[in-house]
Amino acid sequence: MNRDTPFAARIAFRLPQSLYDKLEMWAEDEDRPLANLVYTLVKQAVTERERTLQAFEVKQEING
Repeated sequence: MNRDTPFAARIAFRLPQSLYDKLEMWAEDEDRPLANLVYTLVKQAVTERERTLQAFEVKQEING
């Protein structure tokens, strides 16, 4: 797979029905597809993790 191609990777996973229903209602509230909501949430989580890891690395450098 060419990593330079946007949106080339796919992933399939299962959710409990109750979680699916909540996500579906959230997506409907924001008038967007469920897949777009899930993509946005995953992207935000990855960005937050990267920030957390960077902050940890800086803290480690400072504390030696």
